[in-house]
Amino acid sequence: MTIETKKLFKEAGLNLLISLAIFAVVITFLFCVDLHDTIKPIAIVSGLLGVSYVLTIKNPANYIGFVIGILSSFALGIQFFMGKMYDWTFLYFAVFVPCQIYTLYVWLKGSQTQNSKPFLPSFLGLKKRMLVLLIAVAMIIVDLFVVNLMQGNGLTLKSLQSNGQGIWITLMGATGVASSILANFLLIQKRTDAWIYWVIFSIASVILQLLLKDYVTLTLFVVYTIINANALIAWVKMTPKNNEKV
Repeated sequence: MTIETKKLFKEAGLNLLISLAIFAVVITFLFCVDLHDTIKPIAIVSGLLGVSYVLTIKNPANYIGFVIGILSSFALGIQFFMGKMYDWTFLYFAVFVPCQIYTLYVWLKGSQTQNSKPFLPSFLGLKKRMLVLLIAVAMIIVDLFVVNLMQGNGLTLKSLQSNGQGIWITLMGATGVASSILANFLLIQKRTDAWIYWVIFSIASVILQLLLKDYVTLTLFVVYTIINANALIAWVKMTPKNNEKV
C-alpha cells in the first residue's frame, strides 16, 4: 500500500468518524423530543454510510468514497424496499450500485494512466446542459405516470390531479429519481454539473420525507443537502473558467 493510498484510507476513516458524530447528535435529539420510536436500525446504517460517502467523495481523487457509496446504496435500497417505495428501491439497486461500481472502475483505471495530470472537472457546454435538462423533465413526467399507474390510478392527468397530497409525494419522488440518475452519470464524466443535480435530489428528498413524516430519514437528507451544496461549491472552485466542454 502506497503512502498516497494510506492517506486516502485515513481521510475516509476520518469522514466515517465525522458521520458517527453527526448521527450521535441526531439520535440524541430524537430521544430528547420523544421520537425514538421512529429510529430504524437500517436508517442509521444507511445514514452513516451515506454521509461518509458524500464527505469522502468531496475529494475527487479519493476513490474509496465509491466503495462506501456502494455499501450505502445497498443499505438505502433495503430501507426503501422495507418502506414499499419500489421506484426508489429500483433506483438504488439498478442505477446507483451499477453506476458507482462503474465509476470506481473508471477512476481506478484513470489513476493508473493519468497520475501526473491534475484533476480538472468541467462544466457541460450550453447545448448539452439544455439537453440534460430536457431529459430530466422527461424522466420526471414518465416517473409520475408510471408510479401513478402502479398505484392503480391510471395514466391520466385527471387521476394525477385527483390524487391529493399523493401527487406531491409522487412529484418529489420522481424529481429525486430523475436528478439522481443524471447526477450519477455526470459524476462519472467528472462534470461539475453533477453536483447541481445532487443538490436538487437532496432538496426533493427533504420535501418528500417531510410529506411522508419520516423524520429520521429527513435528517439524513438535510445533512445530504448541506454536504452536497458544499461539494458543489468546492467543485466550482476547482473548475477552470475555460474548462467548459461542448
